[in-house]
Amino acid sequence: MATTSILAADADPLQRQLLDMLLGLGTFDVAVVASGAEALAHLRGHTPDAAVLAMDLSDVAGSVICRKMKSVKRLAHVRVVLVAPEPEPGSTVSEGLRREAREAGADLLLQKPLGDKNLRERVQRLLEAPARPLGAGAAGGNDVLDGALFPGGDPNALTPMLGSGTPAASELGGLRAEVARLRHENETLKARLAKVKERNRVLQAELDEARKPRGLFGRRT
Repeated sequence: MATTSILAADADPLQRQLLDMLLGLGTFDVAVVASGAEALAHLRGHTPDAAVLAMDLSDVAGSVICRKMKSVKRLAHVRVVLVAPEPEPGSTVSEGLRREAREAGADLLLQKPLGDKNLRERVQRLLEAPARPLGAGAAGGNDVLDGALFPGGDPNALTPMLGSGTPAASELGGLRAEVARLRHENETLKARLAKVKERNRVLQAELDEARKPRGLFGRRT
């Protein structure tokens, strides 16, 4: 069975855990790294099918990595999902970040939090979409927000922009509701992870206690 390889880069340990958990299913083989330098090192020896890159990596921004990938013939076909930082409450991703993603040639722009069970499906749909002409995104010929990669548009992509550069009120309301839903799912996943970690801690403590040698009368030493 063919394996789909995914490179995911995020500085946040929790986001890396979520990416590994949400993408690491079935035929997806996920390599998760914590920095832009690690992502570039991985790309020197590997050609993934897709990359999910945080835009706020402190050393090498995800958009910079994306631009580099689109300029290399071996990597130009790799589908790149850029992930914008979580916005302030009540706001959405800035036009500056949208433009940055477009100019880098990204195939899709999403927004933190990524605690969304549909993330794997989004990446799968992106992989199944028709390939773009090489260099189209970097040359400004592809709008990562217009949903053109998906028949009928991708309801999970960020809101398409109007000619004025301002989202329609109904679209903005829907986007805010989606962000609120994702934030709630993210918090739920955080709580589940915390419980799993606590359970593992208790089990490890019990295991360590069981491994202690017994004294003459069966007491733990």
